[in-house]
Parts: sequence; structure tokens; C-alpha cells
Amino acid sequence: MHGLFGSLSAPGILSAFGDATVLAPDLIGYGSYRNGAPVGWELFEQADHVAGWLRERSDEPVDVVGHSVGGAIAVLFAGRHPKLTRSLTSIEGNLTLGDAFWSRKIATQELFEISEEVDGFRADVAAWIGRAGVEPTPFALEVATQWLENQPISTLRSQARAVVSATGEDAYLDGLKKFVNSGLPVHLLAGARARSSWNVPEWLTREATTNADIPDTGHLMMLEAPGLFARSIIRNLADSTKCRGQPE
Repeated sequence: MHGLFGSLSAPGILSAFGDATVLAPDLIGYGSYRNGAPVGWELFEQADHVAGWLRERSDEPVDVVGHSVGGAIAVLFAGRHPKLTRSLTSIEGNLTLGDAFWSRKIATQELFEISEEVDGFRADVAAWIGRAGVEPTPFALEVATQWLENQPISTLRSQARAVVSATGEDAYLDGLKKFVNSGLPVHLLAGARARSSWNVPEWLTREATTNADIPDTGHLMMLEAPGLFARSIIRNLADSTKCRGQPE
């Protein structure tokens, strides 16, 4: 499940997973669902949207993986659709309001203000991704440009408001605790450079099945090192028996 911008369905990202079957749906208001989206939504509706999308393709449980805002949706998905969930992986997923610092900003902005900021990103994509430490390789620039065009400005604000509302409720982390206590695998994955800014509760650090960093990457690790990104996810999913909560 993708973050506030774009999609994780770029061929250069998915092909890095090799023979593994990877499904990367667009969320409400994004890509193939950008037209006709409601004015606003709750974040649990995104989780239900993904569940419905998945049921049209498979009735088997899956390893649920979410990045950034998508990580928060993945938490809700796992709680609301346990029969579809084999494991949960949060890749720097929003766990507290501290993780939603940009969403909190744009949730209160006028659409024209958000549009002006995004226009600035479009004017210099290399500078935009560079602020996250991403080298402007042809691959990174191509995918980042696609991300900027994958959703209207209204989607960004609606999604930001949904994230702030959901992660500000005690029920959000309570649901994650319930999932952890169920004994199903929970994996934490971060870019090594961005780890220190990820607000992971101490209890989750301690109880996670795996808790790993992707070396030499930041928050947009799938742009920096798609192969390493894919291998890190696959390795964690295959290694659910390792010591719980020990960073690599």
C-alpha cells in the first residue's frame, strides 16, 4: 500500500521482487480511482477498499505491506480483515501524529496552497526527491514524476485529513496491539537514514517479529535501491522466527 503520493506499481519496483506475486493497488482518489472519488473519506475506508480489490483477485490471506501513509492503512486492514492477513509489514508507516507531520500541515491548508507547493515539486523533481536523500537517477526521476501526477490535489488533502484523524485515536494503536498479541508476524522496516525520525512505540519495537533497517537509504528507499527494498521485505517475511525486536 502506497503513501501519500503516487503508487508502488511502477515496473521498476515490482520487477525487483522477481518471481514473487506482488499486488500494488491504487487507493481511493489515486490512479485508476482518481476520478469520481468522494470529497473525503475515513482511513478505514481505504483499508476496506483494498480488501474489496483483493477479494476480486484472491481469497487467500496475504502478507500486508504498507509504506508511510500506506503503513497506517495496513494496520487498519489487518485489524478489520484478519482472514485476509497473513502478516503485517510497516515500512516507516505512520504510527503516531508525530509521523504525520506533513499530513498535519496540508490537512489544514487551502487547495490552492497545496497546489502551489506541488507545482514547485513538479518544477524541480530532482530537488524534491533530493530532500529525502534520493540521487536523481533516471529511474528515480521517472517514478517520482509519475507519483506527482497520480492523484489530484484534492486527494492529497482528503488523505492527509484521514491519516491525522485515524492515527490520533487511541483505537488505532490499540488495534495494532491486538494484532501483535494474536501471534501473527509483524515486521518493522526503515531506511537507515530515516530510522531516527520514525516514532515507533517502545512496546512495538520490543514485540515486533523483525525490526530491520535498509542500509544507506532514507524514507524513499524504493527509489534509491529497489532491489534492496524488495530483498529486505522478502527476507523478513521468510525469517519470521528470528529473535523478536532485534534491529539489524
